[in-house]
Amino acid sequence: MKKLQVAVIGYGRSGRDIHKHLLDQLPDLYKVVAFVDADPQRREMIQAETGLKALTDYKELFAFKESIDLVVNASFTQDHAAISKDLLEHGFRVLSEKPAAPTVAEFDAVTAAAKQAGTEYLVFQQYRFSPSYQKIKECIASGILGDIMQIELRYDNFSRRWDWQTLQACKAGSLRNTGPHLFIEPMGLDTEELYIQGFSSAFPEEVQVTAHMRCAHTFGDAEDYVKLILQAENAPLLDVEISSANAYCPHTYLVQGTRGCLVGDTSHLEWKYYQEEEAPAHQVTKEPLRNEKGEPIYCGEKLPLHQDSWTATGEETDDFNCKGLAFYRSLYRHLTEGTAFEIQLDQVRKQIAVIEEAHRQNDAYMPKLYT
Repeated sequence: MKKLQVAVIGYGRSGRDIHKHLLDQLPDLYKVVAFVDADPQRREMIQAETGLKALTDYKELFAFKESIDLVVNASFTQDHAAISKDLLEHGFRVLSEKPAAPTVAEFDAVTAAAKQAGTEYLVFQQYRFSPSYQKIKECIASGILGDIMQIELRYDNFSRRWDWQTLQACKAGSLRNTGPHLFIEPMGLDTEELYIQGFSSAFPEEVQVTAHMRCAHTFGDAEDYVKLILQAENAPLLDVEISSANAYCPHTYLVQGTRGCLVGDTSHLEWKYYQEEEAPAHQVTKEPLRNEKGEPIYCGEKLPLHQDSWTATGEETDDFNCKGLAFYRSLYRHLTEGTAFEIQLDQVRKQIAVIEEAHRQNDAYMPKLYT
């Protein structure tokens, strides 16, 4: 089994605490051979924790390109596109953290660089591999919920932030930071031909994007409250909320269908539904409803509801780790066996277009206070 040689740019919350953490658990598949970080204290950490001498600038990787199979770009958000493009132009295969780019134009420039250099550009979005998400896909695909009317995705909390992820100058904020995790999920289902065919059109022209973004608890000037609604013909309404002002978030997922409903989070899902052949038969009437005494009544029936559930077990109980490992295993199969990669660039492009449109709609309400 070939072990892929990996270089990681950035040794912060993403490079160290996500990518290194995941890759260290897959020693038969990957070996990290280089870390890059401009921060002297972080470079000391790299030396102490890995035994590797850290590089100061990603361009130092150019000297030993032939020994690197993959570069993980976990740099600052505002640097993702430029660094990825430079690496691709020098022939590296790149896995970029999200958001891959702040605008569609910048994303297109990166993908064009990959095509011109004959190498591969990949984007890290691991939430597609969450066991709960996979179960929701399975449930929807079975048809038991009927036609899907609406999907709600909630990533809410009640907290404050004051780091660089609160600054518009750093291309930060909740929509770019958390949003790619949320609505890449249902948009990804169009490749499975499940229920989201209407979202397979080019964004945002044939999808109505409605966004409301504000600063709630943040100490910076980037949004930490987002309400995003996506609508398209022949597709369910998608309702995404990312809020730091909600201390009572009841669920992460809510799927409403014509014959059933699903609710839950990454650890537990439950759904209720009825089967058409078991439901009482009715005919619509214009006449007022009345009982046998002639008294007025409301519509009322006892639907024979079925109920089912799913609960995470074993490795699934650590959702964050589980989906990250599944992502990297899938990536390994793609890189070594040529299997299809789950996160398609056209899906990422649609996602960036939605984010860009959401920011356009809210620029007037989100003044840039910091440089």
